[in-house]
Amino acid sequence: MLGKVALRNIRRSVKDYAIYFVTLLMAVTLFYAFNSISEQQVMTEINESSHMDVSQFVGEMVSLFSYIIAFVLAFLIIYANSLLIRRRKREFGMYFMLGMRPIQVSRIIIYETVLVGVISLALGLGLGVLVSQLLSFATAAIFGIALPDYQFSFSMDACIMTLVCFCVIFFVVAVFNVFSIRRCKLIDLMNADSKSEKVAVRNPWVCLVLFIVSIGLLAAAYWQLKINGMTMLMDDNFKAATILMLVGTFLLFFSLAGFIIAVVTRIRGFYLKKLRPFTTRQVASKVNTSFVSMGIVSVLLFLAITTFATGMGLVQMFVGDIEEANPYDASVAVRPVENNPMLSKAEAKDMVNIPIEDVESYLQSHIDGWDQLVSESGTIIIYDLPSLTYKDILDSTGVEIPSATAVNSNVDVIGISDFNRMLELQDKPGVDLDDGHYLVTNNVEATDVLAKAMVDQSYSLDTGSETLIPNSEVIDVQPNDMSMLSNAVFLVVPDRVVDALDPSTGISSSFINLNYREGSNAEEVLPQLIEEANVAQINSTYTRAQMIGQMQGMKLAITYLALYIGLVMLLAVAAILAIQLLSLTIDSLKRYRMLSKIGCDTRMLSRSLFAQITIYFLLPLLVGVCHSAWTISILSETLFKAFGVNLLPTILMSAGLVVVIYGGYLLITYFVSRSMVVQGVRERA
Repeated sequence: MLGKVALRNIRRSVKDYAIYFVTLLMAVTLFYAFNSISEQQVMTEINESSHMDVSQFVGEMVSLFSYIIAFVLAFLIIYANSLLIRRRKREFGMYFMLGMRPIQVSRIIIYETVLVGVISLALGLGLGVLVSQLLSFATAAIFGIALPDYQFSFSMDACIMTLVCFCVIFFVVAVFNVFSIRRCKLIDLMNADSKSEKVAVRNPWVCLVLFIVSIGLLAAAYWQLKINGMTMLMDDNFKAATILMLVGTFLLFFSLAGFIIAVVTRIRGFYLKKLRPFTTRQVASKVNTSFVSMGIVSVLLFLAITTFATGMGLVQMFVGDIEEANPYDASVAVRPVENNPMLSKAEAKDMVNIPIEDVESYLQSHIDGWDQLVSESGTIIIYDLPSLTYKDILDSTGVEIPSATAVNSNVDVIGISDFNRMLELQDKPGVDLDDGHYLVTNNVEATDVLAKAMVDQSYSLDTGSETLIPNSEVIDVQPNDMSMLSNAVFLVVPDRVVDALDPSTGISSSFINLNYREGSNAEEVLPQLIEEANVAQINSTYTRAQMIGQMQGMKLAITYLALYIGLVMLLAVAAILAIQLLSLTIDSLKRYRMLSKIGCDTRMLSRSLFAQITIYFLLPLLVGVCHSAWTISILSETLFKAFGVNLLPTILMSAGLVVVIYGGYLLITYFVSRSMVVQGVRERA
């Protein structure tokens, strides 16, 4: 019997359940979809192509954040559920008046929670499975992987994790509902609809002054952030900017209602039309009542938009040129023992110690089957010019480069013989160096302007032993395998120049670059054989497959986390605003009834309601977008521009997500609120 009552209540209150149900549905969908991605077929393809367990890394990262997100969703669902309880207090009071015992009402509430939970879980998991397939295809498109034999996949682990998390959440919701009703008095339940919000409008002139102060605080925060450049997050300027932004944001919403009243009421031609006086006062009252939550929402929107836009930018920065950053099958990093902080003197004594230039020949003679594994190899040694730094060149040429780029290090130079051997391993033609000349090389966007300036201005290079002038072109070349392009201007000089440098103090870096023999298993065995050679000067071995695999894992992790966190934050803030507005609409029903009695038709009430909801949704969005736009513009100048990353596509994607999720909640809130108002007016007509 009680189960039938619960089912009838859900059918009768479909509109009331709309926000709650949509929030549950999206939460379950996102939770399953992102936690199942590591078991998709595309991840197996990526694992095989990269020779690494990329899926495990991505799965662990997503699962780690999922526990945090589960708490956020739990709070959100409980918060959304509180609206339903408040909306139906009079209904529960009627149950008590009809003779139901508290335990029976509690059972009805529990049945309703279970029914809604089961429906939302079933539909959410179904939708989550479909979304996970779309994520799989999107991942394949990102990495250019074909899926000709695609198989539909279902993750049991993700399903169990989703069921467990949301069953716990629904249990907490049921307990919360039971206690919230049982502690209410019958008279409070019966008079719930009669209570209305208290209209609180602050002194408009005081608010006007505070509004101006808040704008000043935000301007100061923006200026401090520009000085910091978003490169030093522990810097005093960044801390000051954070504090000023938070204080300015909350003060802005605290004073906004009074500012609106002060400005709008003085535009008589606009203000005294239709229901605008009522609409203005309603908006001001809503902002006054919820200024703290609106401040929190704007900050969360700022974080969501910035996280998504910059997260996608980081993907481009780290992974965009991964193929060009790994021109060899492997690179062995070699450095003098005294320059290796990871190796103690005691450890070095028990290892083979040989000059850096002899390490390659030692490996060739001491690793069995070297010629069957390696088709070609070559050593490059990059030296420091002890008397010249990049800052010296910048000062001389008058060029400015992004602050994120290190400029106080010594200039790197390489001999022409090593350089041509490096080009040969990349199947590129060698170069000739005219007598008395040097060659400028670069492949990093941030230092491209410096490289070109050195050539255009014929910068004279003092090597300590002679003075050289540049050739007429800049060569784009990558010296060794790395996670990203790493040639930030190194210079090619005659061999006699590097021969004159002190090898014990002047070596900046050294690499043995290798290409595998076709058909060999060098990728699987060579790194281990090099390690077993026990040469003290060998620091590490980077293989092309490992670098690409690591970057693919990072790319996937950043992409999914940016999407996951951004979507959940958007869902949270939109749901919070929707719930607040529905709650405030319930409180204002008495006013809408009064307007109806004095002649306002449903169309006028609906227009006023739509204006209130739109303004309430847009105010925190505008503030959050301003914060995001300023932060992203600074990051673009100081970080992303240096790597040639264009953030416009990711910004447009962020805007699209905001429109779909935020706009969707706005429309749902309007239609549910309109239904409440129309029903409330008719009931008391």
